[in-house]
Amino acid sequence: MKNLFFILVILGFFIACSDDQENKGENLNAQADSTPSFTQGDKLDFSLEMLNGDSLLIKADNGKVSFNTRNRATLFVFFTTWCAPCIAEIPHLNKLQEKYKDEFKIVGVLLEDKNSEELKNFSEKHKISYELANGENNYLFAKVLGGVNGIPAMFLYAKNGSLVNQYLGIIPSEMLEIEIQKALF
Repeated sequence: MKNLFFILVILGFFIACSDDQENKGENLNAQADSTPSFTQGDKLDFSLEMLNGDSLLIKADNGKVSFNTRNRATLFVFFTTWCAPCIAEIPHLNKLQEKYKDEFKIVGVLLEDKNSEELKNFSEKHKISYELANGENNYLFAKVLGGVNGIPAMFLYAKNGSLVNQYLGIIPSEMLEIEIQKALF
């Protein structure tokens, strides 16, 4: 019986929070569907607003996405504050950000309606050392990337801006680090 419980806990840890999960009346699909639609052939320029006051310009043109991260590999991590797997991966992401800080950037993209003060409190509570984006354009960014069907969801881009890989759920930090090393060259 203990083994069955242990296996269920481990499985639950590695499975992503699904997009149909509701918490406090919030539904990721409903929020994402309230943003303008994006189809191939559309050209969009918009910014992700960072919690620290900076912004990251996103350009989408004919299904290709580009952004200025100053010649650094970038990992976009889509999350919510109520997702247990999202919270569980924060220490691993902090370590990766610290280890590769000169060549690599992590951007946490919140898919939940929180004001800056609430997100700042969450960031301080969990000691997040990477940048966090907050605002309505986060949902548009998720659509531009093809949609986010569960959380945590991650999109890793190489220094040259090409997509290296995308992930759903918690990814072992060793595996993610191997992919990051590929993205750096």
